[in-house]
Amino acid sequence: MADEENPQVLLRQNVQKKLSLFFPEDNYSFTNQAVDDGLESGEFMIKPVTILPFLQTALLDDKILEVEMDGMTRVYFSRLYDELPELEEVEGEDGQTSLLEPEYMAGDYLKLMHHIICLPLEPGLGNLTIRNSQKVVLRLFTSSMAIELGTFFKGLTVVRGLPVLQLSFPIIGRKVKGNRAFRAKVTLEMDFSLFIKGKKKRPDIQTHAIDICSDGMSFEIQKEEQKLFKEDEICSIQFILNGEPLTKVNGTVRHNSKIREKKGIQYRIGVQFDLPTRSLAATIETLVATVQRVHLQELSDLSEESGIDLIE
Repeated sequence: MADEENPQVLLRQNVQKKLSLFFPEDNYSFTNQAVDDGLESGEFMIKPVTILPFLQTALLDDKILEVEMDGMTRVYFSRLYDELPELEEVEGEDGQTSLLEPEYMAGDYLKLMHHIICLPLEPGLGNLTIRNSQKVVLRLFTSSMAIELGTFFKGLTVVRGLPVLQLSFPIIGRKVKGNRAFRAKVTLEMDFSLFIKGKKKRPDIQTHAIDICSDGMSFEIQKEEQKLFKEDEICSIQFILNGEPLTKVNGTVRHNSKIREKKGIQYRIGVQFDLPTRSLAATIETLVATVQRVHLQELSDLSEESGIDLIE
């Protein structure tokens, strides 16, 4: 009886219950010792204040979120969105009324730790599925790990005329290391473009890189170019950095998808590199490091500007 009323035992049982709910595939590993160790090390996060920095980073760094519902293998994609206040009507000296942005710091609503706002899911079928879901897992990636957050769908809402999804503030989080190669985000300020060699009916395409890792990358295409890329086909890619042509590499198309952005839809192609030599692999690793340095500097600047400690 004493053990059942022990605060540490009650806390452990509560955490085990939440972990088992959102991550049932790993239920066997949530032993008493593993949960105690995970809480002490920060692997498991149960306090909203420890989850907050990851959500702030996802919002300000415009990270793509993987959205998993009820343990289904089908994964959808979204981004966090700001709960912007309504524009204020201000009457000028000439009697004309104009709309002005009220004072507001990006991500302020997250500090309340009550709920989060997500853009509609892609593919669009997910927006129907999430309405009937029992549980939702959001997954985002930092430079060293995946962050998985357990939450619930609350309802649909509208922010400045845009229909969005409202979810509860996550009640559990965990850090998962080493489950995916880290993709360095290509910032808007970085002059990193690609020349995709034409093939059969596909013309040559020059476009922008989205992100890159040691074994693959994704790049942007136009809506009408989606049908020009087929899964498992080989693409010849020429890297162009600051206007200077760099190395060429072949890549196998692994996905042809679209992701919702704040102002529309982004169409993207993901490829896996073919790296036949160690020299070529080393060249890619150097390029990834260059992209990552620029991205980390951007995060540092964002942290200084916002006063928020963003997660690298």
